[in-house]
Amino acid sequence: MKPSLKMRVLTAAVGVPVIVLILLAPTWVMLCTVILCSLIGIYEFYDAVNMKKEVPLLCLFGFLGTVILPLCAFLLPKQILTCAYGYLVILFLAMLGSNRKIMITDVAMLIISLIYIPFMLSHLLFIRRLDFGNILVWLVFLGAFMTDSCAFFAGKLFGKHKLCPNISPKKTIEGAVGGVIGCGLGFLLFAFIINTFISAYIGGAEMSYMLMFILGVIASFVAQIGDLTASLIKRQFGIKDFGKMFPGHGGMLDRCDSIIMVAPVVFIFAAQISLFI
Repeated sequence: MKPSLKMRVLTAAVGVPVIVLILLAPTWVMLCTVILCSLIGIYEFYDAVNMKKEVPLLCLFGFLGTVILPLCAFLLPKQILTCAYGYLVILFLAMLGSNRKIMITDVAMLIISLIYIPFMLSHLLFIRRLDFGNILVWLVFLGAFMTDSCAFFAGKLFGKHKLCPNISPKKTIEGAVGGVIGCGLGFLLFAFIINTFISAYIGGAEMSYMLMFILGVIASFVAQIGDLTASLIKRQFGIKDFGKMFPGHGGMLDRCDSIIMVAPVVFIFAAQISLFI
């Protein structure tokens, strides 16, 4: 086994049990985890795009927004809108009082970072509050990790045609297809496990195999979009990884780039169409 692959496996062997414990823990543990991961991720993002050096004051507002956004999962829509408006007014006041040191482009980058990281990750909390949310939230990590693993091995075995050579030279079309198929099958297996072993403990409710497969395919598609988008950002700013927090995997954003995209899709799908019958 190559040293890089060995390091990835060892990191996963430690990380997966931690994730399982978080998913089994009360909601407040997930809230704290989302806030912590978002803070680390947004720190890496600001470092990558040079905001820490150019507009450090604005970064402080970014960290504040990163803490506030996950808490909005427990607020009413009118309360969220009030907080968002007040926060935007504060940003504009900071820009007006900076003697033209803070540009509107800096504020735009800040807002994008808040949407991209803490807002997207906060969908883990939105999912947790749905009916059967303690089960549905597992799908986010299943979608991200199954896509990553299946695409990696499918690409190694069958990869011949480059997917996006200018963004991520190692990714292939065959790997991407393998990721989609593997994720869809992974969702089917998850539904089988729930229906066979868990259904009796949740009032006899069972997961729809058809809907689960469809969601698995969609989740894999957006997971790969998230991965490629993160790669594009890194190429645009001339960095290899966002950080070095996870040996063999890079930083927090390198590890969460797929999760960031999958979480909203699982929430939107499950909130509109019940996966249980």
